[in-house]
Amino acid sequence: MAGLKEIDRRRKSVRNTKKITYAMKLVSAAKLRKAQEAVTRSRQYTDAINGLLAQILQETGDGGFSHPLMQAHNEVKTIGFLVVGGGRGLCGGYNTNLNKKVDAFIKEKTASGATASISYILGKKPAEHYRRVKREYVKSYEKLGEDANTWPVDEVCQELEQQFLDGKIDELYVIYTKFKSALSMTPTADKLLPMDPSSLPAVSSTGAQGSGTTIFEPSAGEVFSALIPRIMRSKVRQAALDAKASEQGSRMTAMENATKNATEIIYTLDLKYNKLRQSRITAELLDIIGGAEAL
Repeated sequence: MAGLKEIDRRRKSVRNTKKITYAMKLVSAAKLRKAQEAVTRSRQYTDAINGLLAQILQETGDGGFSHPLMQAHNEVKTIGFLVVGGGRGLCGGYNTNLNKKVDAFIKEKTASGATASISYILGKKPAEHYRRVKREYVKSYEKLGEDANTWPVDEVCQELEQQFLDGKIDELYVIYTKFKSALSMTPTADKLLPMDPSSLPAVSSTGAQGSGTTIFEPSAGEVFSALIPRIMRSKVRQAALDAKASEQGSRMTAMENATKNATEIIYTLDLKYNKLRQSRITAELLDIIGGAEAL
């Protein structure tokens, strides 16, 4: 059995750890609130531009509009992935679950006969993981700020669009953790390229009474062409914000569980310490009494 000094040392160590995990929980909770607000605002923007594009297509009867980013390649040989993950650890199974989703999705796409590989990575942890398992990728962005709105989304999207237009990739997916709540988040894979207009939300009947009810300046075609790249960027930005909110939510939950576990360990160590201390005091008293009787 451990001695009193060792148990007391462990108690102090666990108490210090508990203070750290509790402080990290509070910090993550504050960051999570900001991240949730950013996710909500971004979804409103994404829904608005998707609705605008759907309205253009509805009011013009598709108008024969087309865009290079919407043109499917004749044969899907190469599939690229944009992975959006966490920047730090201590967030439970967040990073592990994302890595499992990436591996499973690559395996699924490879089974169809295509070559599937990671193109770009946003986040330090997934980049470290794939370097460790020796899985190749084109480029990673690891020094990212806490605010996902400052991430180089435009640069990444521009380079990926060019790869698609040059025929280096035939399809592009973004894999990230979709945020629902601090206790509910799901690793998700969304298709980015080629864009599918049929996936756009339907426009309500009150939004468009018939053909030509909305005037688009300078023209519906130019507005359409300008919206397509913006929609892709909005999807990637949304994925980044969802990923950041999911990371903070996972970290807050993990630190809360760690704090509860530390409390239980401290309680158990206190019981052991008090029992051992009581048994030693009892033994000393018995020695004293025995010595007194011997005299």
